[in-house]
Amino acid sequence: MHQQLLVFAGSTRQQSFNRQLAQITATIARDAGAQVTLLELSDFDIPLYNADLEAQGTPADVLRLKQILWEHPGWIICSPEYNGSYTALLKNTIDWASSPVKGHPDWQDGTRPFRGKVVGMLSASPGALGGLRSQSHLAPLLTNLECWLAPQAFALGQAGSAFDDQGALVDPAHRDRVRTVVDQVLWAAERLHPTAA
Repeated sequence: MHQQLLVFAGSTRQQSFNRQLAQITATIARDAGAQVTLLELSDFDIPLYNADLEAQGTPADVLRLKQILWEHPGWIICSPEYNGSYTALLKNTIDWASSPVKGHPDWQDGTRPFRGKVVGMLSASPGALGGLRSQSHLAPLLTNLECWLAPQAFALGQAGSAFDDQGALVDPAHRDRVRTVVDQVLWAAERLHPTAA
C-alpha cells in the first residue's frame, strides 16, 4: 500500500504544538507505508478572503493548494483551538480552497478539491481537552464540503509536557491514538479511491 496522505496543521507558529503533532503524524504514516506530503501553510501566499480581491483573479497559491488537496485522497488535519474553535488561518485556507474559479476547467466546481476526501482530525492544546472543541466545529465544516470523516479522532491535552526534546510524543499511548486515526484514514481512502493507492 502506498496511499497518498496529506498532513497539515492549522497554524504557522514556529513552536506550534499542532505543527509538532503534524510532523509526528507524518512519520507515523510513513512508517505505516503511506506516501506522505507534509504541508506547511506558511509556504502559501494566501490573503484574507475577499470576493472583490478574488474577482481580480484567484491567487496562484490558491490554485496550487487546490491541486494539492485534490491529488491526495486522505488528509490529516491538526487543528489548534482558539476561543473554542478552529483558527482563522484554517478557515481562510478552506474558504479560498472551496471557492469556485469562474471559467477554470478544473476549479469552477468549488467543492471538487474536497469531495470524497477522507479526513482524520487531530488537535493539541495546553489545556485538558486538547483542542477537542476545535474538532467539534471543524467536523460540520468538512462534512458540508462532502468530506468523509474518520470516526476516530484524537485530542492531545497538556501538550506542553507531551513532547520530548526531539519533538516525539512521550506517552506511547498517545502515539497509538495517532496511529489509529492514520490507519482509519488510509483504510477508508484506499477503498474510496482504489486507483490512487
